[in-house]
Amino acid sequence: MAANLYATLDDINAHLPVEQGKAQISDGEDDLLQIDAYRLIRGRLSGTFDLTVINAWVSPATTPEQIRRIAGKIIAAKWYALLVAEDEADGSLFAQTLYNEAIAELNDIRNGTFTVIGVDGQELENSALIESSFWPNDTSPPASFSVEETWA
Repeated sequence: MAANLYATLDDINAHLPVEQGKAQISDGEDDLLQIDAYRLIRGRLSGTFDLTVINAWVSPATTPEQIRRIAGKIIAAKWYALLVAEDEADGSLFAQTLYNEAIAELNDIRNGTFTVIGVDGQELENSALIESSFWPNDTSPPASFSVEETWA
């Protein structure tokens, strides 16, 4: 049995329908999905945060809430898709929407438009290269010179 890597069962079940408890996931059923979500999130954010930060996320208790929510959505989406695979030939719109939300949030983190707060309450520094990381850019003063300075 794999440990809960980034998300607890509550983090996962929060995104699943509760009617008659059909879609709720229980311990042991999420093992492989936990590993999938762990790998996906690490892969997506490896260039965004320093690896020492990401490597510190060893359990849900040490993982930022935003990452726990994203992991919960990914696992819930895959779990729900597996549950309804026989009934919905084209896949579940609910599961796909949940998965798309999680990926959009990961992309927002990578783009610097979604802030991640660490378990210590401090904002995590986004180390991704963004447009303002390069010089010159639109905020740089334009180059200026005169012919006299150049050819003197």
